[in-house]
Amino acid sequence: MTANVLEAAKGSIRSQIVERRTYLRPLDDEGTIFETFEQSVDRMIEHQRWLWERAKAGMHRDPATDQWVLDPLVAKEEVELEELRSLLLQRKVTLAGRTRWLGGTDIAKRRESSMFNCSFLEVRSVYDVVDVLWLLLQGCGVGFRPIVGVLNGFNNPIPEIEVIRSTRVGKSGDDRNKETFVKKTGVWTIKVGDSAEAWAKSIGKLLAGKKPAKKLVLDFSEIRPAGERLKGYGWISSGDEQIAKAFEAIARILSNAAGRLLTRIEILDIINWLGTVLSSRRSAEICLMAVGEPEWKEFATAKRNWFDFYNTQGEVFPIPAGLNKFDKKDKAEIERLANAAGFYDRAQRQQSNNTLMFYHRPERWEVEYIFDLMVAAGGSEPGFSNALEALRRAPWFKGGNPCYEILLGDRSFCNLVETVLFRFNGDPAGLLRAHYLVARANYRQTCVWLDDGILQRGWHELNEYLRLCGVGVTGVVSWNLNKDAQAWRYLRDSAQDGAHSMADELGMPRAKAVTTIKPSGTQSKTLSLAGHEVPEGIHKPLGRYIFNNVGMSAHDPLIPMLKKAGYLVFPKPSDPSTLLVRIPVEYSNIEFDKVKRIIKRQENRYLGHGDFDPVEYEEEVEVEVNLESAIDQLERYKLVMENYVDHNCSITVSYDPSEVPAIIDWFMNNWDCFVGVSFLYRNDPSKTAEDLGYAYLPQEVVDKETFRAYEAQLLPIDWTGTETELSVENAGEECIGACPVR
Repeated sequence: MTANVLEAAKGSIRSQIVERRTYLRPLDDEGTIFETFEQSVDRMIEHQRWLWERAKAGMHRDPATDQWVLDPLVAKEEVELEELRSLLLQRKVTLAGRTRWLGGTDIAKRRESSMFNCSFLEVRSVYDVVDVLWLLLQGCGVGFRPIVGVLNGFNNPIPEIEVIRSTRVGKSGDDRNKETFVKKTGVWTIKVGDSAEAWAKSIGKLLAGKKPAKKLVLDFSEIRPAGERLKGYGWISSGDEQIAKAFEAIARILSNAAGRLLTRIEILDIINWLGTVLSSRRSAEICLMAVGEPEWKEFATAKRNWFDFYNTQGEVFPIPAGLNKFDKKDKAEIERLANAAGFYDRAQRQQSNNTLMFYHRPERWEVEYIFDLMVAAGGSEPGFSNALEALRRAPWFKGGNPCYEILLGDRSFCNLVETVLFRFNGDPAGLLRAHYLVARANYRQTCVWLDDGILQRGWHELNEYLRLCGVGVTGVVSWNLNKDAQAWRYLRDSAQDGAHSMADELGMPRAKAVTTIKPSGTQSKTLSLAGHEVPEGIHKPLGRYIFNNVGMSAHDPLIPMLKKAGYLVFPKPSDPSTLLVRIPVEYSNIEFDKVKRIIKRQENRYLGHGDFDPVEYEEEVEVEVNLESAIDQLERYKLVMENYVDHNCSITVSYDPSEVPAIIDWFMNNWDCFVGVSFLYRNDPSKTAEDLGYAYLPQEVVDKETFRAYEAQLLPIDWTGTETELSVENAGEECIGACPVR
């Protein structure tokens, strides 16, 4: 490897922090020694070699050894892997986040669904619910559509539900489930084992159980404590707190639905509860429902007032006089009183993006109605999708993944890769070659065996047919050809040629769809180089100089390292378990608008005799900000949809309520090129968090002087000798709702 490649591989400060937190694996059981970026690339290349050699051999096992048969790569193929390695080291391309974290490990070869970012299924049976939890446990984002007709409640209401929490101080709990029913006492017990397989199967036992029980005991005593590192996956155990709460809530739903089929909203709640099971990372979900089908209007407002407490009749718990539900001190007492009276909040409904699908071309009043709902709910949900255009692009379409950039069938997957476009400014031939190579790598990721003993066989069979790829791009607004339709078509052709050439060489089906653009929040952060931050996906940053307040666990050992290096660390106002770390980020290669802002400064004025007096004063400064209109953002979406994207382009369109009529005009004129986008109210980037009435902003635009002053106080970070907990970023940094962390 040349010296210039090694230098190019060094990420920006934010890149190093987020990469260490999210993708670099511990090399020892104690979690005190971590792999380097270069070692993580070696691991990914080894995984690619294994996939390729197995696919070349025909995807079959040796009956004598029960091991996969491998056909070693020839010299030309090894050269290609080395070319891919170089592109990865230079941070010009990246493989999927799942591959960055687990690629090359035993768990990735044993549970191959762990290699996928995206999945979708229609949830209609107990087996589907088991699949959902299994995929979430693998770290795969799950899209789902609730289907009424099979899932049902208990035979009879169960009046008493007892939860037994774990008191373990270490591992070694039984990894299998145990279920008993004592007819004489009417006690039905489900003891949940300490393994991913047991957790997935245990939800099946709960939903399938039709015991004539008087009491249900949910026993979690075998589960290891929170904070234990899981050897296979490498992330941190969540303990039993979240799963115990979720299973008890699901049992209440099933008891309330005794003797009848579950409604769509009840299925939504069950899947949302499963999304809360992993407390140390967000489990990503999206729920889809068609406009006009039963319960669609209730679904459209399902998240509204989720913090209130409701009983089974939908009545709201009356808060006792003197207590305030928005006061932290009062909240726990209100919850205790409400729960005792049979009232519960709907916090689990925050877990999924909720999106309506139009299977017809809507009238203007229908789109206006959806925007009225969005505005009433704070500007972002429900989302809406053009299912007819999705079906035109993908005849297998049943739904999408949580960020909705992939068009998926019922029980199908996708794995995503991407190229950093602006790293090839002035080198169009190099860009097309890199995109071709990463597309070939992406196709190899479809060469998997998904019959793992948990997932239904249909997942494997549909993947064998569809072979969906997700070849994306990031850093779009910094690319010098980002407005050139022909350049986008050349890029699309290079991706399709790469994926199809790999399929043809292996004698396998061609990918039914290849290109996409994802939000790329976490990946783009880790692809940034010092002085060359990567704008995320197709989005334009808020401004040139930004303080990115990144959320991390309060117990993450990175925190003291960052404090020692001078980084501002402060509690997240809404979540005491999370700390925010202020990281300076500069986008130096993008043109922004310049506006004036009034800020408060403080200086120590000399009073004489060695005394100083701190004095606050106001100063007008210039800030460079993004004032791009919603229509400009939608036009950029249209350009790539018509010239590059096979699936969908995921974009969060920031807007002001005054723009809604123009946005609706755009939809009425461009419906046939639209599949689905997200919306989010735009904060005035010329104002501070204090001006806007917020305690902080995930990303706050600042003036150059403030930025440089903070940057100057920072010291190099000492990375040695600490264990890193795999925590999450602030919701909203990646996209609306809960998107995959990796």
